[in-house]
This record gives sequence, C-alpha cells and structure tokens, in this order.
Amino acid sequence: MIKRVKPDNKFIRTSNPRFVSGTKTIILKNGKILNGKGDCILGDIILKNGLIHDIGPNLTDENAIVIDVKEKFITPGLIDMHSHVAIESWPFLPTTYDSNEATDPTTPYVRAQDAINPSDPGIRIVASGGVTTSLVLPGSANLIGGEGFVIKMRSVDTLSVDDMGINANIDPEKERAWRWLKIACGENPKRRYGSAGRMPSTRLGEAWLFRKFFNEARTLMQKQDDWCKAAEKLNGDEQLNLYFPEELRLESLVALLRGDVKLNVHCYETYDIEAFIRHSLEFNFTIEALHHALDAYRITEIIKNRVKNNITIATFSNFWGYKKEAFQASTKSLKILADAQIPIALKSDHDIINAQTLMFEAAKANYYGLDEHLSLAAVTSVPAKALGLDHRIGQISKGYDADVVVWDSYPLDLGATPLEVYIDGIPQFNTSSDVLGNDTLKKSPSNNINPSIPQSNFTREPAKSRLTSSVVLKNVGKIYIDKDHIIDTTSLTQGDINIIVKDGIVECIGVNCTEPDHISSYEIIDLNGGYVLPGFIGVTPSLGLSEIDSEPSTTDGIVTAVSNPNDAEKIIYAIDGLKLGGKHLEVSYNAGILTAVTAPISSKGVFTGVSMAFETGGNSDYNPNPIVKEHVALHAQIGAEFKYATIPTVSGQIALIRKTLLKNLKLDNIFGRAARGDIPLVIRTHSKDEIASLIKLKIQIENNGGNLNLVILGGTEAYMLAAKLAKHKIPVILIPPRATPKLWTAQHALTGAPITNTTGIDILHANKVIVGIGVIETGLERNLIWDAGWASINSKGGISEKDSFGFISWNLEEIFGLNRRNRRLMKGNIANFIAYDGNPFDMNTRVKIIAGGGKKKILIDPQQD
Repeated sequence: MIKRVKPDNKFIRTSNPRFVSGTKTIILKNGKILNGKGDCILGDIILKNGLIHDIGPNLTDENAIVIDVKEKFITPGLIDMHSHVAIESWPFLPTTYDSNEATDPTTPYVRAQDAINPSDPGIRIVASGGVTTSLVLPGSANLIGGEGFVIKMRSVDTLSVDDMGINANIDPEKERAWRWLKIACGENPKRRYGSAGRMPSTRLGEAWLFRKFFNEARTLMQKQDDWCKAAEKLNGDEQLNLYFPEELRLESLVALLRGDVKLNVHCYETYDIEAFIRHSLEFNFTIEALHHALDAYRITEIIKNRVKNNITIATFSNFWGYKKEAFQASTKSLKILADAQIPIALKSDHDIINAQTLMFEAAKANYYGLDEHLSLAAVTSVPAKALGLDHRIGQISKGYDADVVVWDSYPLDLGATPLEVYIDGIPQFNTSSDVLGNDTLKKSPSNNINPSIPQSNFTREPAKSRLTSSVVLKNVGKIYIDKDHIIDTTSLTQGDINIIVKDGIVECIGVNCTEPDHISSYEIIDLNGGYVLPGFIGVTPSLGLSEIDSEPSTTDGIVTAVSNPNDAEKIIYAIDGLKLGGKHLEVSYNAGILTAVTAPISSKGVFTGVSMAFETGGNSDYNPNPIVKEHVALHAQIGAEFKYATIPTVSGQIALIRKTLLKNLKLDNIFGRAARGDIPLVIRTHSKDEIASLIKLKIQIENNGGNLNLVILGGTEAYMLAAKLAKHKIPVILIPPRATPKLWTAQHALTGAPITNTTGIDILHANKVIVGIGVIETGLERNLIWDAGWASINSKGGISEKDSFGFISWNLEEIFGLNRRNRRLMKGNIANFIAYDGNPFDMNTRVKIIAGGGKKKILIDPQQD
C-alpha cells in the first residue's frame, strides 16, 4: 500500500506563496465587509504581504496606503468553479480553441494547464466582474475530459501559466496541492461520438466506458499496492525484479481513486446523476461536485443519502431550455437544494455565460428564493470548499489570500459593479482613491426606505398563480403608457392612481376612477407604489419556432439561405412555422414579454427570411388572434461566421445584398419592398467596418431611388459609427446588451467599468440612435427587463428609466413598424400590460399581474418555472 502524509491545510497562514515582492500594504477603511461567512461587518481590512493581515475597526499601519471606502460593500474575491476562460480565448479562433480533445471519448490524460493562454483578454474582463479565481476545465464533449487547473485571474509578468496557478510556490509538505478532474455524462458525449458512429452512442455505452476505465485504473492501483507490499517485505539488499507499475494515461484516474483529485462531473438528468453515483460507489471514489445538474433538485434524497460526502451542485441561476437535459429546469431548484442542505455553487461555464457577470448569477439566485447569504456564499465560500481551497480563498478572514472586491453598490443589486478588485493584495484596475472614497453609492432602484441598506432578511412566500377577468389595481406608483405618456404619483396633486379592468377591457385609468359596481367580482390588488409597463417585445433567436434547439423534431428547422437575387419566391416566412403554447413562450410571457419578433432560424448564408411578430400568450385556435404582424422585416446576416461555399467572402455577402436590392428595386417582391423601405431590412453584424459598408450601401440604394430602412442587429462595434448611424436614421438592436470581444469582428467591444468608462449603448443613446435590446440565446428571455435596467443603472445618468423601458418596448415598435396602439393601456382597449409590486429594476420586485399578450384572462402572481 502506498502511504504518504497528506497535509490537511489546517495551519495558520503567515505568507502567501503568490506574494509579489514590492506590493504595497493597503488599508481599506470603513467598508461594509460581507465576509463570506454570513456576517456584515463595518470596519477596516489590511492587505499585507499578499494576505488579509487584519480585520477590525480603526486599523493602522505606518507604511500602508489608506483608502477610506466610505461604507462601500467589500466581498471576498469571487470564485468561478466552472470556466473555459483562456482555453476558449477571445476572440474566438479555431487555432486558440482548446477546450475539447474530441478525438477520443476518454482522455483523462490531457490537462487544461497545457492549453491555458495567459494572454487571453477574457482574463482581465472576467476579473473586472470581481472574479479572482477560476477553475478552468476541459469541455464536455468527452466522457473523461481531462484535468482542470485553478488559476488566479491576475496577469503575471512572466506570462507563465504555472505562475498563474493557485498552487504556485506552495510547500507541498505543508499545503495540499489538490488536482481537479472533469468528467461528463449525458447528451454531449453521446451526440459527439454517436454521430460519428463511435461509442458512446447511448447512455449504455457511456456507462460501459466509464466502468471500463475505472476498472483499469483500479487494477493498476492494486498492482501498485501489491508492489509496495512486496517492497516492504524485502530484507537488506534484496530488490524486486519489476519496476513500479505505472501507466501515464491512467495516472489521473488512479490519483482519483487514491483521493488526491477533486472530481467535477458535468451531469444534468436524474438518471445520469444516479448512474454516476452508482459508478462512484462501485469503484470507491468521491464526487466533489455535480456541474449544471439542472435536475438535481428532483433527487435530493439520492444525492444526500447514497454517498458519504455532501456533493456540491455547481449550477446556473435561471439559464434553461437550451437542450433536453436543461428543459425541465426550475427556478425553484436552488431553494429546494438549499432546504435539503446541499451546497450550491453558481458558475458561468464561461463563455456560455460571460463570467464577468458571475455576481449577477448570485443576484438572480436570491431573486428566485435562495437566501441572501447562501447566494453570496455560492460564488465565494462554497466553491472554495469544493475546490479544496477554503483554507485560503472564499472568505475575508485573517491569513486568507488578499483577494477582495470593492463594489459600487450592494452586490446583489441589479448592475452592481466592482470599483476595484484586489488579487494577492494587488489592485487590478488602479481605481483612484477619489473614486473609491466617493461618498455616494451608485443609485440602485430599491423598495427599501433606505436603499443603501440591503434587505438582509428579505423573504417572500411564493404566491399562488391565479386567473381573473376583472381586476382593480390600487396605489399604482407609476404608469408608462408609451414614450410620450406617463402617469406618476409625483406629478399629481391629489389622489391615488388606480386601474380598473372589466372582462379584459380597460374601464378606467388615473386618479378619478370610481369603485365599480359588483366589486366582489373583481380581484383587488394593492401595488403599494409599484409600476405598470407596456408588454415587452422580445427580439429572440427562436421563440415560436423551437422548443429545444438541439432537438430537430421540436423545431421548425434551419433554413437554406437565399443566395440568388432572382429567388425572392424562395424566401422563408417565419409565420408559416409558428407554433404556439410552448414552454419557452409560457416562461417569456410570465416574465412580461408579451410580443415576440422571430425570424427564421439560420446558421449560414445571407438572406435568411422574413420575421413575424406575435403575442406569446396566444393559442393555436387564434382566439383572440395573436398575430401582431405577419411580415415584420427581411433578415440577412454578414460576417465571417456566415460564410459558406456559395458565398465564401464577406465582400461577396455585401455584394449580394447590393445586387439583390438594386435588381429588385421596382419589383413587387420581398426584395423590392425592402429596397423601397416598405419593410425593414435587418442585417446581423458586429463589425464597425461591415456597418460602415452597410451605411454606404444605404446611401447607394437611396441614390438609385430606393429608401432602405436598414436596421443593425448585434452591433457590438456600432458605437464607433454612432454619429453616422444617427444621421442616416439607422437603428441598432444590441445583442448581447453587454458586449464582449468574443468575435474577431467585435474586438472593440466596450465591456464597461472598471475597464472602460462607458459602453456602446451609452454612446449610441447619447448620439440619439434609436436603440433596442434583444435576446442573445434561448433560455435567457426572462432576463430582458434586467438587461434594460442594467443599461440605465450603469449609464451614470445618461440613460433614464424611461429610456431603458423603451429599449424593450416602444423603440422596437418604431423600429419594426408594429402597430400596438389597440394594445396600449387606454380606456376601451384590451388590457395589455405588466404590473410590478415595486420598481422592476429592484431585485426584490416581482411581477404581480400580466394582462393581454394573447390571453383572455388576467394572470395574477405569475410563476417563473
């Protein structure tokens, strides 16, 4: 038996092996310290020698730089325990994509450490969101993907990956150097290899390959133990006639069986999770964390009782529905897991979710019912423990690494952003003391009397959803009817604002509403100063055309793009494939997206088809008629990612658009209508240069007698041409709303504070470009209101509350020419609105009522599930 001492990491740390000589001591004074252990302490922190040297009131150090943060919130550095940063470097290029060694389903012998790119700009962008430590994992194409590597998100002068590692310079005799292994089960491996005619093509094959490799590793381990036992029996100069049994391809699996590796398992479905627990019991290894695990809430007893350790669930807050494994996810899952005392970590799977917004995952978790302290722990102390690093990161405690974040507002508020991030005591963004010491916290919407104090004990019992035909809304705080009509209690001299709806029709709105007859037949709702907004418009990738994007039988399918100017009759119309009543539509409806604009689904090519606008609550009997506009816009896409054999260049894509519009300018077909401006032409692109070419194209069409109604979709670099876009009246629909340099053609993305002082949406809006915000991916529709709010909250006053509501409603009406006048909140109209019990940008506010959107009944207390 191999015997060696394994350090337990239970020692008092007096030094940080990653300390950089010359780093100055810093005292952060008068901070609200959320220490990662459930406490909020008003006091000081000394960062010295790469460690948290002391915490308490009135701390001094004669050699320190002293920064009074004026009661700003300070948290431990965030820990992302599932990231592909630096092995899927930005911008995406095949030559720098190193996430999956997808040539064999079982590759325990490959290591993320060998592929990490220390020059990935994503490292700094992710750090700007407060992430100080990331577990970089191989992807999930393989059953056994290989070893992960934990890095600090701090650039090093040596450009050494080893120096970025969390274990750099540690004393292995004193501090345990954990290793981390990635395994995946379920859809991804069987899809990747089954489609190539290889095992695994089924879960049966997956289980066999797991057991086969674990058995080989166990056999090797037994041979090693037998060798050691034989060696122990040797006398004097006796030697064994065999070398110590080793096999490099199995070394990491043997280390797992010996308890030297933290195992991270990508697993979604109940039966996949149970099967892998079965494997762990058969071969006597420990599962440290189940990743994604969107079904784990359904089998808490199996997870808790079948194994000895308490497995961590590393998951998303509300991302769902993008494949079958994710389709039965629930926003209630986090609370269910917490109530079962199962540890929860929130992770990004960067760049599936941009890890820069990891704290937003915690904010959403809190919104959906996870306790405030557990939400913060899910991105600090819980992942630290799951990584075996809770002796040095994840808390603000003496002797821990000096990884702390100073926030511009309460961290669980919408749009909370780091002012400064310290890693090993080193400030990463050189934020001035004047900014850190500014007396004023960023103004975040709040339902509290004092918005600077978080609702630490905020709890909300879930209300039961119900339907009604008639409702009285009392004590409304503000009503946005459209961009020109707002009813606000602050602008009225007397009386409360009320709304009365009878049998789905608005009977009264304002301060002069009298109590209706037969009041007992009405549902009475007191909004307590809440907001009423028009239904949102979701510009979505597939709403109404797809339920599970990765399952062809559940989608309309992927169109064959038109590449011939003479083929107008081959253009696909999304309305012909509309499917109503799906789960994605229900979730979107319950989040206030009452109208969806969806174009045919495409992957390659230029002209993709004509979009539709419809009400998300509609039924297939078309009673009431859910169609807002059958033919909304002609859609096209240009850029390197849309090249294909017929048109292999971007210049060719633009040439095709030019030729098609000019050739059909006077013809009565969809191309002609677009050229004359009868219908918008929406072109998806991010590149400043491609957008510049499109502006010239618009001018050329107009010079030839056309009137091109051009709309830019995507638009990451559009801000660089903001003045020209405004001059030529070209709107921009931003997707994603918070830009990243993910693509080569989006390298000039403004990622926001603390890296950039402004963002693309700020510049576009300031230049009076009409801006909309769209949905980047299936499963993220319900974040739309928060995306709008984020833009306003972080605009430094440049984007008003009203402006941000316009990004997801009346601006999109104008861009697409949608006539929703009969759906506006006016007397005599069908009720069509969303009512909140507070400010919708406050993360404690809930949707209280949804009226209209294709439904006859009014929905009260809609549930997000």
